[in-house]
Amino acid sequence: MRRAVKLEEAAAKFYDAASKLVEDAQLTAALSFVAAESRNHANLLKALFGTPEECEGALGSAGERIIAELEKTAAELEGGLKLSSSELAALLRKLNDVEKLAGEEAYSQIVDKAVALELSGIESLLLEAVAEEEKFHYKIVERVAAELEARARSER
Repeated sequence: MRRAVKLEEAAAKFYDAASKLVEDAQLTAALSFVAAESRNHANLLKALFGTPEECEGALGSAGERIIAELEKTAAELEGGLKLSSSELAALLRKLNDVEKLAGEEAYSQIVDKAVALELSGIESLLLEAVAEEEKFHYKIVERVAAELEARARSER
């Protein structure tokens, strides 16, 4: 669970930083929404399973690399890294795909742990809701990337 919480927190930082690079208010709002939801997921996991330090790891070394890449990229964006619309779209797609794979693995393991712990109906329902929301996050980020690419093409 520790890595699942860290993944959500790193994703939130990345999407917050990326949202500040987008000039379109709707696209900014979409990325900010995904960031806020990622923070909510981290907080929910902590509420259900304890702080990250108390939780057992859900992802392996690949998960740690993904988290490190999200954190590094967020720091670079916050530090003033400038990207064109097409570069940002490519970065969003890359990290979205990576986060999707890691998230699916993490949430599969979380649900397995929930079953093993015989969590109450509400706890299981909340975890199912988070897993479904993750699917929508992926679609939202994909749509933002597509919009950025379309704008980049029209500016040429």
